[in-house]
Amino acid sequence: MIPSWLAPNPRATRSMTFGREQQFVVNPNGIPELCEDLKQCPRHVPTPLLSLPALAGRLGVGEIRVKDESQRFGFGAFKALGGVIAVYNTLSGAVGDAYHSSVTFADLLTGDYDEITKRFVFSTASSGNHGRSVAAGAKLFGNRCVVFLPKFTSAEKEAAIRARGAEVVRIDGDYDTAVAECKRVSAEKGWTIISDTSWEGYDSAPRSVMRGYTVLAHEALVQWGEAPTHVFVQAGVGGLAAAVIGYLWAVLPTRPVFVVVEPASADCWFQSNLAGHAVPASGNADTAMGGLACREISPITWPVVGLATDWFMTIEEDEVMPARRLLAHPLDGDPAIASGPSGCAGMAGFCRVAADASAFAALKLDRRSRVLLINSEGNLGEAPA
Repeated sequence: MIPSWLAPNPRATRSMTFGREQQFVVNPNGIPELCEDLKQCPRHVPTPLLSLPALAGRLGVGEIRVKDESQRFGFGAFKALGGVIAVYNTLSGAVGDAYHSSVTFADLLTGDYDEITKRFVFSTASSGNHGRSVAAGAKLFGNRCVVFLPKFTSAEKEAAIRARGAEVVRIDGDYDTAVAECKRVSAEKGWTIISDTSWEGYDSAPRSVMRGYTVLAHEALVQWGEAPTHVFVQAGVGGLAAAVIGYLWAVLPTRPVFVVVEPASADCWFQSNLAGHAVPASGNADTAMGGLACREISPITWPVVGLATDWFMTIEEDEVMPARRLLAHPLDGDPAIASGPSGCAGMAGFCRVAADASAFAALKLDRRSRVLLINSEGNLGEAPA
């Protein structure tokens, strides 16, 4: 019997093709060229794809590979890709509109177009990592940035945002409250919002953010040299999940089995899958996994995540620390990986499935399976004991 924390997606037929509706969300074209552009950014190198053969043997699969985003840009999280790319796209688009020409990262870094770009003030709501990314992108190109933080955001994450030159506005509320306040103030002051979630009439920036995230999926395929059979990816509003699922679905001849992992208190995707459309989470999103503490999905991601995810699952709070310890203190010969609470969620989900025989069988996992996980963030505080 399939456990209650695991649910199949009745819409995810294996014959479904990646079509125009999906390409609007995640466009796989030009990603190798985007990777070349990123080489112009300071400290950018592809993050490692680490193999955990000892753990794979213990858990009964052929291979486990972890894309370690804790090393992205020296930033500590995958979200570095999204904010930087979205800020660049906004500024390059403005220059292109003004002069009817295209500009590169290098062109903008020179400051030659300051008469166009300096007027932009960027804003966003974030639980931490996305705010740091937008702040980093704004700082890279010399723009002012204001980040709205919900009350649960750690002092370490706030300090990291301020260290990248951004101003911080603390909100006495959750992530969704911070989003609402960011929208209100930005409209009043004429600021440009770089959000990783969409709403009615607002989807360009979230699509740019997700395009940035596809870089890690592209790198993983190049580094591995073969395709994963199973992908466990954590979800907040759904941007990372959409980017990874969309890109792999688009470019691989056979779609892997996609599993979306969420905290039980922030299960907006799990509940939306059951309902067949976007509905709020069943809990209050009070979770140690701050990057996943979201009560509502990003609507724009539904054509990818809502249609192509094969299984949705939840994890409990007491499964986070064991997953972090397993990554930090691995089995003999496996590399150690520094992970934060949100970063290890995919690993926690995979371990929960591996410990349940019915779930393991339902996902058709076996000794031939190649499992891809994403360590979406590293440690910002103390390492797990």
